[in-house]
Amino acid sequence: MKVENEDGKLLRGKMGNMIYYTRNGKTYARRARIPGKKRKWEKEGRDSRQAAAAKRFGTVTRLYSFFSREVSAEIWRAAVRGTEVMPQNLFHRLNCGCFDGEGRLTAPERFRFTEGRLVPPPGMRVERLGGGRFAVTWEEAEGTWSTASPSDRLRAGVIYEDISPTTWPVAETSGLRGDGRGEFRLDPARPLAHVYLYFEREDGTAWSPSTYFRLVPGDGPAEE
Repeated sequence: MKVENEDGKLLRGKMGNMIYYTRNGKTYARRARIPGKKRKWEKEGRDSRQAAAAKRFGTVTRLYSFFSREVSAEIWRAAVRGTEVMPQNLFHRLNCGCFDGEGRLTAPERFRFTEGRLVPPPGMRVERLGGGRFAVTWEEAEGTWSTASPSDRLRAGVIYEDISPTTWPVAETSGLRGDGRGEFRLDPARPLAHVYLYFEREDGTAWSPSTYFRLVPGDGPAEE
């Protein structure tokens, strides 16, 4: 339900049994759920599409909560700064389609570990060093230094195939953007890793979109 405000101010938050929120500069309201009271679809049951959508939504919600707590609460906030979009809404919009109706990550190459305004270097390459260690190399393209800096730090997020994505660890990394080279380490006991490399400004105020690699941490070919 759209709400018109006489004083022109946007409402946000809960008042009584109504929840007010903004979208595209306009205020809307919805009725808050009464604890213990079942919704209509809970009484009548839900079809498979509703159940699948709820499963995906729940998985991505837990994923965002874990990310904010264990990785950074600022990355997605910075990505929406200056807009009316909430950080968790952008995270959902970009990543919900990467999961199936059972909450499994089925399109890891489309998953966005990070989003931001630092332009990532093109043509990043990964090479196995042994013992779970990998080297990353890159070359800068013309125009990337308009947002990036030689002191930007290499970072890596990882989702292991055999571990729930809602309990992902953050890989150990080293290397600065100006070096053209960095390293990260994975758990060599894991069979497969979805690795998301990105750069973080030295003062922790800006980030780049993540670049995806599908890697075998242990012995064997580096990429599957």
